[in-house]
Amino acid sequence: MRRISKLALIATFIFGLVTPFAMGATVKAGATCTKLNQTQIVGSVKFTCIKSGKKLVWNSGVQIAAPKPSPTPSPSQSQSPLPNPSPSQSPSPSPSASSQKPVVVTEGWMCDKSGPSQASDSSGKVLYCVAGSDGVFSWRPSNQSNNNSNPTQGSSASPYSLGMLGSACASEGKVAWNGLVVAICKNGKVKYAISSDFPKSATGFSSRPDWYPELSEINVPGSQKPTCSSSSIVFTKSFVPIDQIAPSIPYGLMVGDHVTPIDHAYIGLKSLSKTPSSRTEADYVNVVAPADGTIIQLGGLGSPTSHRVVIDHGCGVYTVYMVLNKFSGGIASYQAQVDAGQVLSLKIPIKAGEVFGLQRDNPLDFNVWDGSKWLDGFVSPASYLTGDTWKPYTADYLPFFAPDIRSALEAQLQRTTAPRVGKIDYDTMGGAAGNWYLDGYFGYSCVANSVYQNATSVFFGDPDKSKTMYAWCHLAVAPHQVDPSAWIFSVGWWKDASGDPMQAIISTSSGQVTPDKLTSNSGVVVYKLMQISLNEPAGSPARVDGSGAPYAVGYKVSAGAQIGSVAIQIRSDGALAISISTDGTTLSGLSSNPRIYTR
Repeated sequence: MRRISKLALIATFIFGLVTPFAMGATVKAGATCTKLNQTQIVGSVKFTCIKSGKKLVWNSGVQIAAPKPSPTPSPSQSQSPLPNPSPSQSPSPSPSASSQKPVVVTEGWMCDKSGPSQASDSSGKVLYCVAGSDGVFSWRPSNQSNNNSNPTQGSSASPYSLGMLGSACASEGKVAWNGLVVAICKNGKVKYAISSDFPKSATGFSSRPDWYPELSEINVPGSQKPTCSSSSIVFTKSFVPIDQIAPSIPYGLMVGDHVTPIDHAYIGLKSLSKTPSSRTEADYVNVVAPADGTIIQLGGLGSPTSHRVVIDHGCGVYTVYMVLNKFSGGIASYQAQVDAGQVLSLKIPIKAGEVFGLQRDNPLDFNVWDGSKWLDGFVSPASYLTGDTWKPYTADYLPFFAPDIRSALEAQLQRTTAPRVGKIDYDTMGGAAGNWYLDGYFGYSCVANSVYQNATSVFFGDPDKSKTMYAWCHLAVAPHQVDPSAWIFSVGWWKDASGDPMQAIISTSSGQVTPDKLTSNSGVVVYKLMQISLNEPAGSPARVDGSGAPYAVGYKVSAGAQIGSVAIQIRSDGALAISISTDGTTLSGLSSNPRIYTR
C-alpha cells in the first residue's frame, strides 16, 4: 500500500481546482488571480490582476460604461440572435442603423441612457433602460422602471411581485425572487433579503421553497420553467472518449479554498499520466455534447487554458464543463473574446456527439443540473443565493447516460460505495455535519449582512478588501468524498482571518461519536485533527514523477500526524461554536471567544 500525503494530493489536483462562477462569483476584489495585468469584466465592473505583496490578486475594480446596445452576430444563419455578451463590449463592430436587427439584452445589465430605451431579452420579455434609485441605468422590467414616460410602469404583467431595490412596497415581510436577487419588503422598502429574513424549517427543505428561484431563472433571468420532464433527456454520447478516461474524482471533494464539498466531478484522462513536457497535440481528446442542446454560456476561469461551458439540453437539464483547455468546433471563434475577459450569454444549437472542446492537461470538471430535482440536505438553501445559486439543483449525472456509457463512467469513479457519483449536502438538523458560514455574513458570498441590508442596487463580489480568498468564512464538516468512513474538517480560516484554508481528518479513535451525531445536549466535544493520508490499493500503477495521474479507484484514507484540534459545541439556537488549535496540541475546551458559525 502506497501512502500519499495531503500535500501531494493538493499538488496533484490544485491546477484543476478553480472556483465555478455565477454572475462573476470567482472574480472579486482580493481574490487570487494567476496572470499579472489580466482583466475580467463582471457585471458592470472591470477587475485587473495586480501584485499585492507576494500575491497576485484582483483589484477593487472600476465601473465601466456600457456602449450603445448593438446587435451581435449569430454563429451561423440557423442560430438564434445572441444577447449582448458583455455589459461593456460587443463581439463585433455595430452595423449601420439601416441594417440593424432587434437588440437582444440581458436583464440587470447596464445600459446607455442615450441609446434605445426599450428592448427585449432572449425570451421576448420587454425591458426598459431606466435609472435605479442609485442613478445607474440598467435593463429592467416595467415594474422596476423609474421612467414616468413609460406607459406600462407598474403593470400587473410584470413577473416580479416586488419592485427594484430601494423602491416602496406594501407587502410587508414578503420574501420573493426579484429577477436577480431574492428581496424582502421591510419597513415599506424593497431590500435584499438576508439570512434572518428567510422562513425557517424545523425539518429542512425537502423541496424547493417558493422564494428560491427556479433553475431556469438562475441560468437565464426572466425565462420560464420547462413543462417537459427531465426523465425524457437521455445522454447518448460520452462527453470524452471512453477509452481515454482514467479514475475520476466524485462530487464532494474538499481541498484548498474549495472548503465546502465541490458540486462537480473531475473526470480523469489518460493523458495526465504523462509529464506536462511530454504531452503532444495528439494527446488532446475531443469534448462533445452528450445530447442535443443549446450552448448558453461561455466564460473563462482565470487562465488561457481554463474555460467554462454550459449546455441547456431542455426540460430543465443542463451540463456544465469547467477547466476546459480549449474551445473547438462551433465555439472556437469565441475563445479570444473569453480569454480577453468576456462572459458570453449565447444561443448556439449543438447536436449529440458534436465537438465543442479539447482537453489534455487537467481533469475535466463535469456536473449536471436538473431543475426538477432538489437536494434536501441543505438546512438553509438561502446560503447559496449569494453564490453557487444552482447548488441545490446538482444532480447525479449517471442516470442520464445510456446504460453502456453509464457503466463505463461509473467504473472509473474513485468512490466504490453508493452514491458512486458522490454527495455534497450533508447538513444535519441540530448536528455539526454539513456546511457552515461565519455568523454575521450571508452564506456563500462571505459578504456582511449589513452590506446587503443597506444596498440599493444589485452587486456581485465581496467588498471586503482585507480578504485574500473567497471562502474565508466557510466551514464544512463532512465525510471524505471517496472514503466516507473518514470525516473531514475543512475550514477557510485556519490561522489567518483573511483566509488560509485547511483540511484535516477528524479523529474519533477514542470512541467519540461522529460530528453528525452531536446535539446541543452533547456539550463541548474536542476532536483531534490529523493529516490526511491516502492509501492506494495494492497493484496500482506506478506513478510517473511529475505527472498528474489520478489516484486509483477504491483508495482509502487514513490519519497521519496530528496537526491540531477543534472544540465544537452545538448551541441551543442551532449555531456552531468552535475553537481551533493549529500547533498540533489538543484543546481542553472552548476558548473564551469562540468563533460562531451559522447556516
